[in-house]
Amino acid sequence: MLMNKLQRMKMLATGLLLLAGVVYVVATALEPGRPWLHYVAAAAEAAMIGAIADWFAVVALFHHPLNLRFIPHTAILPRNKARIAQGLSEFIQHNFLSSAAVVARIAAFRPAHTLCRWLLKPQNADTLARYVIRLVAYALAAVDDERVRRFLSHTITVQLRKADVASAIAQVLDVLTENQRHHALLDEALAGLDEILAREDTRRFIAEEIAKNAPLLKYFSDLLHLKLDQRAALKVVDVALNKISEIRRDRDHELRKRFDAFVLRFIQKLKADDATRDKVHRMRDEALENPALAAYIGALWEEFRAWLPLGMEQRLPQLITKLGEKLDEDPAIRQWIDEQILTALPALVEEHRAKFGRFIEDQILSWQEEKLVAELERHIGPDLQYIRINGTVVGALAGVLIAVVTQAAR
Repeated sequence: MLMNKLQRMKMLATGLLLLAGVVYVVATALEPGRPWLHYVAAAAEAAMIGAIADWFAVVALFHHPLNLRFIPHTAILPRNKARIAQGLSEFIQHNFLSSAAVVARIAAFRPAHTLCRWLLKPQNADTLARYVIRLVAYALAAVDDERVRRFLSHTITVQLRKADVASAIAQVLDVLTENQRHHALLDEALAGLDEILAREDTRRFIAEEIAKNAPLLKYFSDLLHLKLDQRAALKVVDVALNKISEIRRDRDHELRKRFDAFVLRFIQKLKADDATRDKVHRMRDEALENPALAAYIGALWEEFRAWLPLGMEQRLPQLITKLGEKLDEDPAIRQWIDEQILTALPALVEEHRAKFGRFIEDQILSWQEEKLVAELERHIGPDLQYIRINGTVVGALAGVLIAVVTQAAR
């Protein structure tokens, strides 16, 4: 099996220590006949000292050297696991997950511009559409299970039976009638009625109805060629149009006041009249119990479920691409999107960054000491072996220098 980098670096550092030891033994043995070997022996001796000292320092980070547990300040990393976890958590929180750092990074990313460029690529739109369609198809298939449908049907029906529909309608009408908003609906209805009555086919219809319901008038009209039914229809239409025009112009018209009074009474009945409320709730219960309504809704759901994936497959890629084109054409909306993201980010980061920090801290604390040591040693161990190598080399150089200075001083 091939050795990993940590093992190779350990063998190299240990090999240098052994080499220094061999050189020291040989130089010491041959020194009497060769005085210059004194400097070699001094260098080798100092190299061994430096190598052993640095070996002790490196090993003491992860283990007890030679398994001697009584030596203080050894196995530093595993013994301080909790402090390391907390320190690393705080460091990441304050330096990598700070609001300023995250906002600056996202601002440089230009989210709206990046999204726009991504959406404009047809392959990306197709990919996104496929994911959405798959998700929708899965959700539809899951909901189609009889157990799920029975559960949803029962839950929704129970909740609807408990719902205070009368009060809900009253609240909606309160909103619609606030500041006379409902008059806008009345005006639209009057405008529509005005348009319908002004049409020729409407007048013919009224004339026909008058003829059907007043046969004597129709008889004399045809007999004398007076067209009384048509004249009556025109008169009815003209009166109706004049009345509608009068109501539309006059904001204080009597019929508007009657309309306001009717709506107000109805809202009050929905809120306080037990008979009206009971009637509304009986209508609610009858609708929920009506099998025809249930069958109709079920049929609509089946048609919708069958159409949705196919409809999305046909239209969704084009809609996604169109969204990208609209974003590309409108720099103002891209700027607005970026502003909203950057405005919301600081609060979001402040709310959640402590959770990320605690997650990191909990993960480290959950590791066994052996795993923590193995992971740290695997990542930084090879670089730490250079300390041993440098200690050996620097020790050798320092040994030679000391030997030279000592000899010169004699």
